Amino acid sequence: MMQNKIKTYTLLLFSILLIVTKPCNAIFEGTANANIFIKMSEQHGDFGKLALWHEAAAECINRISVPMNEIALNYYKSHGYDKWIARAEKEALEIQEQRQFHLKRAKAAWEKSKTTETVLQAEREKIAKFIATWLPHYPDRFYNFGIYATFFAELQEHAEQKKDYARILRLEADAAEMCASQYEKIPIAYGLKNYEQLRDAYLRHATLLRTLANQSPNTLPPGINIGKHIRNRRPKPQITPLKKADKILHIAKSDPRIKFALADEKGVREYAWFQGFAWTVSFYNHGWGNLAIAVIDDEIGKVVDVLKGEPETGKLELLD
Repeated sequence: MMQNKIKTYTLLLFSILLIVTKPCNAIFEGTANANIFIKMSEQHGDFGKLALWHEAAAECINRISVPMNEIALNYYKSHGYDKWIARAEKEALEIQEQRQFHLKRAKAAWEKSKTTETVLQAEREKIAKFIATWLPHYPDRFYNFGIYATFFAELQEHAEQKKDYARILRLEADAAEMCASQYEKIPIAYGLKNYEQLRDAYLRHATLLRTLANQSPNTLPPGINIGKHIRNRRPKPQITPLKKADKILHIAKSDPRIKFALADEKGVREYAWFQGFAWTVSFYNHGWGNLAIAVIDDEIGKVVDVLKGEPETGKLELLD
């Protein structure tokens, strides 16, 4: 059973590697989504909004990427995993490079800005919703990707080959504690409510797993996978969309600009993502690059912008 899970995790890792080009892109997702709005502001020539969204990208790095990297790096150091220490230290440098890039671009944009304070304040409110929506994303999905699906899966596979079930349990306990730490240092640190209960549930689960490990089990006892289901008790998001995803997809696919952008493409798939104040619908095919992205206002349910993508280069251009 564990081997089947490992295979699933491995396939997931390969899928991630196909999509990203840098080893730490998996923890830049909030920033990656901010880049959509950066591109929109840039092509509309609104330097005030452009500055705010570059600052938002830097904020996502500070509040998501930095603590996630630190949590992993501290674990690797405490257990002497030199290969992974080197990887995490490299990622830490890349994270700071990305942060400085966005802060530098924000400063340059402010120097050109003529955006009114009224418009800026409205955009700040959108950005606050955007960040609050993204903060719980990784803790909520800890068991689906990243360090659990790669690092912990690899160690557990080795332990299973040796029938070292106590080690598997201790690794699972380490993972549960790491998930709790992500809740503590990301959404809870930001002030989002009701995530303490999830943090505490994972800590209790880790304690149980260590107790089971100390009993030197000959098989994996029931309950080891509870950690993956604790998240089902996560609190209702503080910001929820007004529109349903299926409605958003219909709106996006009906837009003539999207039809034009996808006219010659085959095997197109789409994915809708709520960004806290608006939806983005990404259209892609087997090449995984974005063919087009529709941005839809959640309140009025209308496409406000369409960005046409060049999968080979990652470049996005605004369609009129």
